[in-house]
Amino acid sequence: MRALFVGGCPAPYHRIEESEPPVRVALEAIGYDVTSTGIRHPDGTEDWTGDYAALTAESLAEYDLVVLHTTGTETHGADVAALIAWVRNGGALVGIHNAADSFTTDTDYVGMIGARFRTHPAQLEIAVEYTADHAVTRGLEPFSVVDELYLFVDYDPARVTLLAQTRSFDDDGPVPLCWVREEGAGRVFYLSLGHNGATLADPSWRALFHRGVAWATEAASAR
Repeated sequence: MRALFVGGCPAPYHRIEESEPPVRVALEAIGYDVTSTGIRHPDGTEDWTGDYAALTAESLAEYDLVVLHTTGTETHGADVAALIAWVRNGGALVGIHNAADSFTTDTDYVGMIGARFRTHPAQLEIAVEYTADHAVTRGLEPFSVVDELYLFVDYDPARVTLLAQTRSFDDDGPVPLCWVREEGAGRVFYLSLGHNGATLADPSWRALFHRGVAWATEAASAR
C-alpha cells in the first residue's frame, strides 16, 4: 500500500518538519510505504522551498491514500481538479487539521473536505466526545489533547457523518472535530485536531487516525 503525504506551507506555522515524522510513523505502523512532499523551511528559517506539485493526475494514480496537512488558498503547483477527480473515482483522502484551510477558493474542494476554516481561539485542552456508532469510532475511548481548535464555515451536517465534537469551547454549540463523507466512489476522512506534533503522536489521536485511514481506503481497496 502506498500513501502520499503532502504538507507544509510558506507561513512559519504548520511546518512539514514537525508534522511529517509522526504521521509517517502512524502510517508505517499499519503497513504503508509513505512518500512525503510539500513545502519546507530549510534550517528552521522563514525562507521556504517546495510545492504541492505531487497532486497531479499522473502522480495520484500511483497511490492508495493521500493525506493532506497543507495550508492556504494558493495551489503551489497542485492540480486541485485532478485531486477531486481522483477521489471521485475511488480514491481515499484523509485531511488533517489545516486541510480545511487549503485551496479554500475552490468550492468543489471545500465541499469535498466538508468545511472551510473560519478562525480559532487560543490553544486549549480539547475534550473529544464521540457522536456516532461508526466503524471509525466504535470501541474507542474519549480523550483530550491540547491543540488548536478550528471553527468552521460552509459546514453542512447533512453532508457529513459527524464522528466527534467538543464542548470545550462554545461556538453557539459544540464544535465539530471529525467526520467522514463519501465523494463519488471515493471516501474522505477529516480530523481537525493535529496542529501540534504532540497531538499527532498522541496514542488516542493515532488510534482515531488509523481507523479513519482504514475506513477511507476500504472503498479504494475494493476497486
